[in-house]
Amino acid sequence: MRIAITALKRLPFRSWSSVSTVRVLAVVGMGVALGMLALAGLVLLDARADAWRQAKEASLNLARALEQDIARNLLSFDLSLQGTAGALHLPGLDQATPQVRYMALFDRAATAEYLGSILVLDPDGAVVASSRTLGRAPINVADRDYFRIHRDQPDAGLFISRPYQSRLRSGDPSIAISRRLTGADGRFEGVIMGALRLAFFQDLFGKLNLGSEGLVALVRTDGVVVARLPGGERQPERDVGDTDTFRRMASGRDGQFVGHSPIDGVERLYTFRRVGDFPLLLTVGLSTADIHAAWWRKMERLGSILVLLCGATIALCLLFQREMLRRLAAESALTSAAERLAVMAATDSLTGLANRRQFDAVLAKEWRRAIRNGTSFSLLLVDADCFKAYNDLYGHQQGDEVLRRIAGCIRAALLRPADTGARYGGEEFAVLLPDTDMLGAWNIAERIRCALEARKMPHDGSPSGWVTASIGMATAQPQIGQEPAVLVEEADRALYEAKRGGRNRVCILGGTARKVA
Repeated sequence: MRIAITALKRLPFRSWSSVSTVRVLAVVGMGVALGMLALAGLVLLDARADAWRQAKEASLNLARALEQDIARNLLSFDLSLQGTAGALHLPGLDQATPQVRYMALFDRAATAEYLGSILVLDPDGAVVASSRTLGRAPINVADRDYFRIHRDQPDAGLFISRPYQSRLRSGDPSIAISRRLTGADGRFEGVIMGALRLAFFQDLFGKLNLGSEGLVALVRTDGVVVARLPGGERQPERDVGDTDTFRRMASGRDGQFVGHSPIDGVERLYTFRRVGDFPLLLTVGLSTADIHAAWWRKMERLGSILVLLCGATIALCLLFQREMLRRLAAESALTSAAERLAVMAATDSLTGLANRRQFDAVLAKEWRRAIRNGTSFSLLLVDADCFKAYNDLYGHQQGDEVLRRIAGCIRAALLRPADTGARYGGEEFAVLLPDTDMLGAWNIAERIRCALEARKMPHDGSPSGWVTASIGMATAQPQIGQEPAVLVEEADRALYEAKRGGRNRVCILGGTARKVA
């Protein structure tokens, strides 16, 4: 007991009880940890709201661009129909030869990639002129909705039909854009129609990346689905006119809302727009799960780290009093442990190179030195080609051995103490080259690439058959006010160009990628 009291008296906190001081400090430390955890929670919530705002803005812009493209093409098709309808009234057309009649009616009127046949129908639905043949086509389409609507409703105007299987193109899924042909006395003289292949919409929609459960659909204002992705151009006809989702879309020309799909039941953020003056609605649906997926992954990672850090901080605070009483005895051990941790914190355990934290520190230090000295600074980003395929074929242990071999090639290529090799992340490495111009950096990059290629490590998943690496290179002369992130971004873009150019090469932005055999 006397020994403990003597130890407390020797501690520097003598104005009041050392135990009380340590307890206050522990409570303050725990409060700070909990406050940081709460602040991080608020930041994550704000990130979730920001992800939602970005998704709404992106879907709105996408819907607007698609709507304008579709409206422009439909208007072009309609002008083709009107041109053919106007040509029907040319004097002497009935006495002209079939070739002249064809040229007058369809000259360049049906050359669009996705426009099928343009047909002129008589009052009985028989085809009297076709852009596919010089003479009459031996078919009758009086049963089609695009013929019946104009026969029964003189004021139907431009009509867009339900999807149907074409009788002239071996069942090619299409929709018809049609207009009524009216005589001078107002009598029904037939219909002119153009077939628009549904492949137009499927090819247009297929270029979009809407996530795993996103959709884009074109729907008539009566609820008939014209085209939908996912779904395919040969999907069965669907009618969603009696669903709540469609009624919300039909209530205005454009808007956004969250709802469940009447077809697959997935909850989505729907953005819809009326397609010009046509009786069509375009809708873009982003799955709410996809919108928040990246945020959930971020929250799980950061949340776990923050909880662990908070728990560790609280635990350290609770142990603070005891450690303070033993601090003189533990000072030497803590100093030694700190030195070991510093070495471990700066080194990648697998490759023995510097880790990402050490890379960032050296980059910042050497960047400042280059600014002071007015010297060049180069950076290499080295990435193993087709590394995921290598792991799948040979296993992760062999993949780790490949990473160690690449690290060995990097170490062998660096001849100066100031040059630093680091594991940047995964199968990617970085090489910092202070006071090195473009030619010098290029020589080192080629030395690394050739050394790895010379090892002849088999890789059946690579086009070359061997383990190779692509290298992006950037060189700059840092100026005051510049950040080193500029150099990293340029090297990363160069690495991307090396990958895109065929791999196993060194690439500099603005230069020509080359491969030394």
